[in-house]
Amino acid sequence: MFTDAQNTVSNWLVAIAEIPDKAELAKLNEKVSPNFQAMRPYQKAYLDEVMQSRTGVNHFYDLYCMKGDKNPYISGASLRYFCTSIQQTQLLDVAMNRSG
Repeated sequence: MFTDAQNTVSNWLVAIAEIPDKAELAKLNEKVSPNFQAMRPYQKAYLDEVMQSRTGVNHFYDLYCMKGDKNPYISGASLRYFCTSIQQTQLLDVAMNRSG
């Protein structure tokens, strides 16, 4: 019985902790979606996947905005716009250099 209660409380705390991230992810999605309407469905699906979590956004930002790796789905002005949009959120880890 105590284990069930502990699991329930733990799940609540995780859900509460994720609320700010979910709100920031939603704002990022709302901001960038109109600019990516001309993309192919697989490109949009890829970006939707990236924007599912803070971890996904940070991983994308580190690899493609900071390190300059080639991304097979987004490049050029679209990539720069997405990187700038990510910088303007509260999603980047504190240790991450935001000068991308």
